[in-house]
Amino acid sequence: MSRQPHGYVPRANFGRRLEPLGNVVLHGAGQDPDEFREYRRAVGEHITPALYMTYLDLDSDVPAYFARLGQELDEYAPRRVLPQIGLYFTGAADEDHHPERHYEDAVADGRHDARIAELCAGLWRLGRPAYLRIGFEFNGPWFGYRPEPYKAAWVRVVSTLRRHGLEDVAAVWCYCPLPSRREEPHVPRVDRDYLPYYPGDEWVDWWAIDLFSPDNFGMDNTRWFMEDARRRGFPVLIGESTPRRVGGVQASEAAWDAWFAPYFRFIRAHPTVKAFCYINRDWGRYPVWSDWGDARLQANSTILARYTRELADPLYRHAAVMGENI
Repeated sequence: MSRQPHGYVPRANFGRRLEPLGNVVLHGAGQDPDEFREYRRAVGEHITPALYMTYLDLDSDVPAYFARLGQELDEYAPRRVLPQIGLYFTGAADEDHHPERHYEDAVADGRHDARIAELCAGLWRLGRPAYLRIGFEFNGPWFGYRPEPYKAAWVRVVSTLRRHGLEDVAAVWCYCPLPSRREEPHVPRVDRDYLPYYPGDEWVDWWAIDLFSPDNFGMDNTRWFMEDARRRGFPVLIGESTPRRVGGVQASEAAWDAWFAPYFRFIRAHPTVKAFCYINRDWGRYPVWSDWGDARLQANSTILARYTRELADPLYRHAAVMGENI
């Protein structure tokens, strides 16, 4: 396949819900309001991210969450920033995860139908398109999801979204390739470990993958996942990404060569990638992730300059002004 002058493989176009057409990759960031605000200030208003990462535990105060989210998104008017919502079935806290609390079986059998209805009402009130990563990182042991109830919970959520006529909400099925044995030897390898959790093509709008360590880019399961997405005809969202354990952005040359350069090569080389989200966080503030490093772009001017130069490429699409199409 021939490459365009800017060095990317032309994007595939599948006509899926909320998929941008043409040679376009939506630009997103997060993962909390302060981090998004600092990221946008660092990269500049002219490249305000199109996607705003945010998280919701279905077993929480759903109406209050959407009231806050509406205010957070309105902060960036007249640019229309769209939510990319990670929906938990675990009661996970920000600093740790609690796999013993997973409740996808309760969602599957209808015990959370009232909360799903509140979810639909909140999405409708937002009045803007949204990407919903339902039970994201479904294969991660930190969440503890089991395949059969997970799939049933997914179908219950998506069927309710459709019954409520939420045509501007994309259901995103999000995978996290597990660390290689070299990085964490206790993690067993399972080929195509994502397939047991797949709810079926008819229930999915996008596929997604979360990328952290440099090893993630070249893993067999990553390659197979991207190939399967293309074969089945789905755009791919990089739902979460951050340079994990590469010395932080302070190690500018080493960090760029180890993570940022292969990350952008990954985006450019895969025609199914139609959106990405970067986590602009100092991970050292959180004990459970203290060895991940400082990923804030504003912490190093060299990394920031290279990053913004990449995003100036017309491949990337940023937040549109109200009234424009994504």
